[in-house]
Amino acid sequence: MNQARLEQTVLFMTGSTGFIGKETVKQLVEKTDIHMLLLVRSERRARSVLESYGVRSFERITFIVGDLSLTGLGLVQADRERIAKAHVILHSGGTMDITLGRETAEKIFMHGAREIAQLAQDMKFSGSLRHFIHVVGFMSPYGQGNEQEKQEQEQEQEPVEMNHAGSQESAYEEMKFKADAYIRAHAKQYGYPLSVVNPSTVVGPRPTGETEQTGGIGLLIGAVQKGFMPVVPGGSSYWLPLVENDVVAETLVFLIRDEAPLGGTYPLLARKDESPNMKELLHVITKQLDVPRPTGSLPLSWIQRLMSLGGSRVSGIPSQSLAFITDRTFPVEETEGLMQRMGRSWPDIREQLPFIIADLDYRLLSKAEVEHEHVLTDYIRVRLGNLASLGWEGEGEPWVIVHGLLQCADDLLPLGSQLHRLTRNPVWMVDLAGFGRSPVHQEEDAFTGQVNALVEALSEMQGPIKLVGHSVGAAIAAAALKRSGRTDIRLALLQPVADNGRDARLTKILRLPRLVVRTLLRARSQRSWANVFRASGSTSLDESRVTRLAKRIQAYLRSPRIAGAHVDLLRWIHLGHKQTIGFWDEFGSPRQTEVDADRLVVWAEKDREYHFPASLHAGYKKVELPYGHYFPAFQVEQTVEILLGWAGESDVNNKR
Repeated sequence: MNQARLEQTVLFMTGSTGFIGKETVKQLVEKTDIHMLLLVRSERRARSVLESYGVRSFERITFIVGDLSLTGLGLVQADRERIAKAHVILHSGGTMDITLGRETAEKIFMHGAREIAQLAQDMKFSGSLRHFIHVVGFMSPYGQGNEQEKQEQEQEQEPVEMNHAGSQESAYEEMKFKADAYIRAHAKQYGYPLSVVNPSTVVGPRPTGETEQTGGIGLLIGAVQKGFMPVVPGGSSYWLPLVENDVVAETLVFLIRDEAPLGGTYPLLARKDESPNMKELLHVITKQLDVPRPTGSLPLSWIQRLMSLGGSRVSGIPSQSLAFITDRTFPVEETEGLMQRMGRSWPDIREQLPFIIADLDYRLLSKAEVEHEHVLTDYIRVRLGNLASLGWEGEGEPWVIVHGLLQCADDLLPLGSQLHRLTRNPVWMVDLAGFGRSPVHQEEDAFTGQVNALVEALSEMQGPIKLVGHSVGAAIAAAALKRSGRTDIRLALLQPVADNGRDARLTKILRLPRLVVRTLLRARSQRSWANVFRASGSTSLDESRVTRLAKRIQAYLRSPRIAGAHVDLLRWIHLGHKQTIGFWDEFGSPRQTEVDADRLVVWAEKDREYHFPASLHAGYKKVELPYGHYFPAFQVEQTVEILLGWAGESDVNNKR
């Protein structure tokens, strides 16, 4: 490829702030020297969205203010002249909302297609246009299979008047497909190379599986989460094709850089016989969500009919949620050839599915109820082993923080943020297995599964680590340290919990069947959770923060997965399993070679639920506080000060 020519490439792009678009812009910034003209409705918002996604450089980005639904895209003349000099068009704009009404869908997709095609025509006449790339859903009938020639003839005759059902429910797909037909016919008429990329249902990138676009597989997961998917839609002959957004973006970047494009249609999906069918997919989803497997199957047409007769109102799941489930096979030979040119093979989605499911399960909880009261936007999400983690990169010895019950990694963001700000060390908060965005573990024993998952996460980090655990997270951290056999990890225990519970009433409740206990846990009100925080003995509590945390834990526990993970660890703590009898004698005592300063235990004396484990007196530096069990969430500054003193960085404020 001619690099001199490549460096001069100018790209005009729509949809740059969408799920696919953000990843594409990020890869273009990181991997190419291409200059980007990005059509956006608001430069300020677009810049903020891209920055939040991790785009760090805007030197080669020019924002073009406009709108796909406006005449002439709403462009000023100067911007139209800039676009006229572009070499490549990437048209991926349009809202991902399968419930769009007909008028809105037509404005976005069909009107936008006509306007973009007109720009392509002008660029073709001026001699600048090298390639038009159009992103449209994989269910589009155009350009696939043996009927391609017939379809092209139909497009030539009347490219925008396809005979669809015309129902309100299908407006989103109908207009996208009409836009596909229109652009194909236009490209053929004016003779410019057109590549049509057909992503299947798009999910989050590796390794985290963050799937912010909840309108695809998220609708299916939401139905299972709410108990509205008791059967397999269509049975094992049906499937839901999936593709990660970084794979889509990588494909688009390759096509953008192609200086001699041939054009073509590229369905981005695996072969059907190499992908999970609906039965397998539903089994993975139900296993991760900790709900019963579906029993049997029903024809997809029956389910769609039931939903159209009112099932959508009952379930809260739109009838269009089944639109991407299909029994079709797709011609992927052209795609596989493209993958070979790219030097890669198609990734197996199975390994990534648990992370996608956990992320969507957490994300689908009411957003308002899990919203953070603090404004922290600079942290990143990573994956350590099989645990979802969030935090900050930095220099020096990293901190790894393990949460306790009624919390997840997000709740420790204020604590981690202060540690990072004062030390500039890497700081990572991990979600325990089944909590937050981490998949459930596969061990029969709850505690063993948590410990093994943390050991695997720590194994990915080389060199000394400061490991901090709160509540039952402290017990998991202590056991993981011992099981790892490492001597380069320093351990701090905040309100450590194992066999030291005081609540006899809770112990009796936990002897009930697991499903009953989980149901009771999920049924507790926001007020009762607020009382739990107050009754933990914490003093000087910020009542607004108590209310917010109570609201969030009530939302978390709507997930059967998260509620089940809580029940399992509560039973481990309170029911006297063999592992918990004398736990701190075995796992909490430092080795004889370890000095007192290497280990820290912080105990809040006003804790009414647990008593201090006497085994930790010897070999630990002990700090006592006049607070309650959840002090790391409520007394953040004091907790940070203690941890910095233990780490030998108590004078860090004076140094900075």
